[in-house]
Amino acid sequence: MDTIGHPRVVVGVDGSLTGLAALRAAVGEARRRGLPLYAVRSRTTAISLTNPESIKTAFLDALGSYPADLQIETAVSTLPIRDALRAAACDPRDLLVVGTSGKGPWHALWSGSVARALLRRARCQVLAVPAPEMAHTVHRPHAGHRRSQWDPLRELENQRPEFHGRPYSGI
Repeated sequence: MDTIGHPRVVVGVDGSLTGLAALRAAVGEARRRGLPLYAVRSRTTAISLTNPESIKTAFLDALGSYPADLQIETAVSTLPIRDALRAAACDPRDLLVVGTSGKGPWHALWSGSVARALLRRARCQVLAVPAPEMAHTVHRPHAGHRRSQWDPLRELENQRPEFHGRPYSGI
Protein backbone atom coordinates (compact mmCIF):
# COMPACT_ATOMS: atom_id res chain seq x y z
CA MET A 1 0.00 0.00 0.00
CA ASP A 2 2.73 2.42 -0.90
CA THR A 3 1.17 5.77 -1.71
CA ILE A 4 4.08 8.16 -1.19
CA GLY A 5 3.67 10.87 -3.81
CA HIS A 6 -0.03 10.19 -4.30
CA PRO A 7 -2.16 11.74 -1.55
CA ARG A 8 -5.69 10.44 -1.20
CA VAL A 9 -8.71 10.36 1.08
CA VAL A 10 -8.91 7.08 3.03
CA VAL A 11 -12.09 5.82 4.69
CA GLY A 12 -13.16 2.64 6.40
CA VAL A 13 -16.37 1.00 5.22
CA ASP A 14 -18.41 -1.05 7.69
CA GLY A 15 -22.04 -0.40 6.81
CA SER A 16 -22.98 1.11 10.19
CA LEU A 17 -24.81 4.44 10.32
CA THR A 18 -21.66 6.10 11.65
CA GLY A 19 -19.61 4.44 8.92
CA LEU A 20 -22.02 5.65 6.25
CA ALA A 21 -21.74 9.21 7.61
CA ALA A 22 -17.95 8.91 7.42
CA LEU A 23 -18.20 7.60 3.85
CA ARG A 24 -20.38 10.58 2.83
CA ALA A 25 -17.88 12.98 4.40
CA ALA A 26 -14.97 11.21 2.69
CA VAL A 27 -16.64 11.49 -0.72
CA GLY A 28 -17.25 15.20 -0.10
CA GLU A 29 -13.65 15.78 0.96
CA ALA A 30 -12.29 13.83 -2.03
CA ARG A 31 -14.38 15.99 -4.37
CA ARG A 32 -13.41 19.22 -2.60
CA ARG A 33 -9.69 18.40 -2.61
CA GLY A 34 -9.62 16.74 -6.02
CA LEU A 35 -8.11 13.56 -4.56
CA PRO A 36 -8.82 9.90 -5.20
CA LEU A 37 -10.82 7.99 -2.60
CA TYR A 38 -9.53 4.76 -1.05
CA ALA A 39 -12.27 2.74 0.67
CA VAL A 40 -11.13 -0.05 2.98
CA ARG A 41 -13.26 -2.86 4.38
CA SER A 42 -11.87 -5.03 7.15
CA ARG A 43 -12.90 -8.66 7.23
CA THR A 44 -11.35 -11.03 9.73
CA THR A 45 -12.77 -14.28 8.38
CA ALA A 46 -11.93 -15.91 5.07
CA ILE A 47 -15.60 -16.59 4.33
CA SER A 48 -16.50 -12.91 4.43
CA LEU A 49 -13.67 -12.02 2.02
CA THR A 50 -15.76 -13.48 -0.79
CA ASN A 51 -18.06 -10.44 -0.90
CA PRO A 52 -16.09 -7.32 -1.90
CA GLU A 53 -19.36 -5.95 -3.34
CA SER A 54 -20.26 -4.89 0.20
CA ILE A 55 -18.18 -1.74 -0.38
CA LYS A 56 -20.34 -0.78 -3.36
CA THR A 57 -23.43 -1.50 -1.29
CA ALA A 58 -22.16 0.96 1.33
CA PHE A 59 -21.82 3.65 -1.38
CA LEU A 60 -25.40 2.99 -2.45
CA ASP A 61 -26.62 3.20 1.15
CA ALA A 62 -24.68 6.39 1.91
CA LEU A 63 -25.10 8.28 -1.36
CA GLY A 64 -27.78 6.57 -3.41
CA SER A 65 -25.30 5.71 -6.18
CA TYR A 66 -21.67 4.93 -6.85
CA PRO A 67 -19.88 8.28 -7.45
CA ALA A 68 -18.81 8.24 -11.10
CA ASP A 69 -16.97 11.57 -10.81
CA LEU A 70 -14.33 10.22 -8.40
CA GLN A 71 -11.36 7.95 -8.83
CA ILE A 72 -12.17 5.23 -6.29
CA GLU A 73 -10.00 2.34 -5.22
CA THR A 74 -11.33 -0.31 -2.86
CA ALA A 75 -9.63 -2.93 -0.71
CA VAL A 76 -10.74 -5.73 1.57
CA SER A 77 -8.23 -6.42 4.32
CA THR A 78 -7.83 -9.24 6.83
CA LEU A 79 -6.20 -6.84 9.29
CA PRO A 80 -8.21 -5.25 12.10
CA ILE A 81 -9.75 -2.04 10.75
CA ARG A 82 -7.50 0.32 12.73
CA ASP A 83 -4.39 -1.41 11.33
CA ALA A 84 -5.80 -1.55 7.80
CA LEU A 85 -6.64 2.16 7.83
CA ARG A 86 -3.28 3.12 9.33
CA ALA A 87 -1.48 1.13 6.64
CA ALA A 88 -3.62 2.65 3.88
CA ALA A 89 -3.12 6.26 5.06
CA CYS A 90 0.68 6.18 5.05
CA ASP A 91 1.36 9.44 3.17
CA PRO A 92 1.46 12.48 5.48
CA ARG A 93 -0.65 14.33 2.86
CA ASP A 94 -3.48 11.78 3.04
CA LEU A 95 -6.72 12.51 4.83
CA LEU A 96 -8.10 9.70 6.97
CA VAL A 97 -11.86 9.91 7.60
CA VAL A 98 -13.29 7.96 10.55
CA GLY A 99 -16.66 7.82 12.25
CA THR A 100 -17.01 8.46 15.97
CA SER A 101 -19.73 7.67 18.45
CA GLY A 102 -20.96 11.26 18.32
CA LYS A 103 -21.06 11.63 22.09
CA GLY A 104 -19.11 14.87 22.08
CA PRO A 105 -15.93 16.21 20.50
CA TRP A 106 -13.57 14.57 22.96
CA HIS A 107 -15.38 11.27 23.53
CA ALA A 108 -13.45 9.47 20.78
CA LEU A 109 -10.17 10.40 22.47
CA TRP A 110 -11.14 8.62 25.68
CA SER A 111 -13.32 5.73 24.55
CA GLY A 112 -11.81 2.45 23.38
CA SER A 113 -12.67 3.09 19.74
CA VAL A 114 -11.00 2.75 16.38
CA ALA A 115 -11.31 6.53 16.02
CA ARG A 116 -9.35 7.04 19.23
CA ALA A 117 -6.54 4.77 18.07
CA LEU A 118 -6.33 6.52 14.72
CA LEU A 119 -6.55 10.04 16.15
CA ARG A 120 -3.55 9.23 18.33
CA ARG A 121 -1.41 7.22 15.91
CA ALA A 122 -2.21 8.18 12.31
CA ARG A 123 0.59 9.58 10.18
CA CYS A 124 -1.72 12.03 8.42
CA GLN A 125 -4.64 14.36 9.09
CA VAL A 126 -7.71 12.67 10.57
CA LEU A 127 -11.27 13.90 10.11
CA ALA A 128 -13.50 12.51 12.89
CA VAL A 129 -17.12 12.45 11.72
CA PRO A 130 -19.76 12.30 14.48
CA ALA A 131 -22.49 9.70 14.29
CA PRO A 132 -25.79 10.85 12.81
CA GLU A 133 -28.55 11.46 15.35
CA MET A 134 -30.38 8.33 14.22
CA ALA A 135 -27.42 6.16 15.26
CA HIS A 136 -28.23 6.91 18.90
CA THR A 137 -31.73 5.49 18.56
CA VAL A 138 -30.83 2.27 16.74
CA HIS A 139 -30.46 -0.64 19.15
CA ARG A 140 -27.25 -2.67 19.00
CA PRO A 141 -27.72 -6.05 20.69
CA HIS A 142 -24.20 -6.18 22.11
CA ALA A 143 -20.93 -4.26 21.90
CA GLY A 144 -19.32 -6.72 19.48
CA HIS A 145 -22.16 -6.42 16.96
CA ARG A 146 -20.68 -5.18 13.68
CA ARG A 147 -23.49 -5.86 11.23
CA SER A 148 -25.11 -2.92 9.56
CA GLN A 149 -28.13 -1.71 11.47
CA TRP A 150 -29.98 -1.79 8.16
CA ASP A 151 -29.39 -5.53 7.59
CA PRO A 152 -32.69 -6.54 9.26
CA LEU A 153 -34.50 -4.21 6.86
CA ARG A 154 -32.73 -5.77 3.88
CA GLU A 155 -33.68 -9.22 5.16
CA LEU A 156 -37.34 -8.15 5.33
CA GLU A 157 -37.20 -6.77 1.79
CA ASN A 158 -36.00 -10.13 0.47
CA GLN A 159 -38.69 -12.17 2.21
CA ARG A 160 -41.88 -13.08 0.46
CA PRO A 161 -45.02 -12.59 2.49
CA GLU A 162 -46.81 -15.74 3.55
CA PHE A 163 -50.56 -15.80 3.19
CA HIS A 164 -52.56 -18.19 5.32
CA GLY A 165 -56.06 -19.24 4.42
CA ARG A 166 -58.01 -17.89 1.50
CA PRO A 167 -57.47 -14.34 0.33
CA TYR A 168 -60.34 -11.94 0.90
CA SER A 169 -62.51 -11.97 -2.19
CA GLY A 170 -64.98 -9.29 -1.25
CA ILE A 171 -68.72 -9.70 -0.79
